Amino acid sequence: MTYLLRCNSDVTSLLSGTAIKAVVAYVSDYVTKWSLNTHVIFDVIKTILTRNTELISGSATRQEKVRRLITQMVNLLAVRMELGAPMICMYLLDYPDHYTSHEFRPFYWKSYVTEVQKSWNLEQSNDHKVVLIKKKGRICGLSKVYDYIYRPSELENMSLYNWIVRCERVNIPKNSTAKKHNQENNSFDDTDIDEDLLPFIYGHPLADTHAIRLSPVNNALVPNFIGPGLPRRSKGDHEYYCLTM
Repeated sequence: MTYLLRCNSDVTSLLSGTAIKAVVAYVSDYVTKWSLNTHVIFDVIKTILTRNTELISGSATRQEKVRRLITQMVNLLAVRMELGAPMICMYLLDYPDHYTSHEFRPFYWKSYVTEVQKSWNLEQSNDHKVVLIKKKGRICGLSKVYDYIYRPSELENMSLYNWIVRCERVNIPKNSTAKKHNQENNSFDDTDIDEDLLPFIYGHPLADTHAIRLSPVNNALVPNFIGPGLPRRSKGDHEYYCLTM
């Protein structure tokens, strides 16, 4: 391998799922940088001020003192966060720090399964989370699941997978007015709204201020399944597998 690459290498054959998971965890832990705690930041500031007592009491201009102190603080913070100079430059120049061939969208699949379980009154966990919002003096819950439940009538036959990769909830522009719902005939009155936006059906908490934008098929995103591992047909609870599928 060294002869073929003509350089130093650290190539390892990964023949097991455990080894692959360990490498992924190691790389993710190395690439992902956590923000510093407040006490660490203050300790960095204190360290720089202690080291530069002569500079602070010197004859340099105030602007020059501030520039030197801030530069040293930023450099030390970068070291504490284990950030490399190339990555810092990427952020300062507003360049991407990674490149991918596709765009991804988070998909919390467990919340949809929990919603389906309610139809059969099955035992379900209490880990379904919603966001509480105040609207017209009332507190109501908001979940991504509601977007699919109250999806526009034009998308009634769209599968959940296509919904995730092609649909996005957006704010209705202020210069446009959402279609007002008529509860008697379950239809919408004609008002001005962008042609590429589709209104929610009646019942969605944000139907008056938000709508759905449908992306073309060639611009579809790739869903990133977030949550516990998807159930398998070969092992585990077969009924839960069927329910999820």
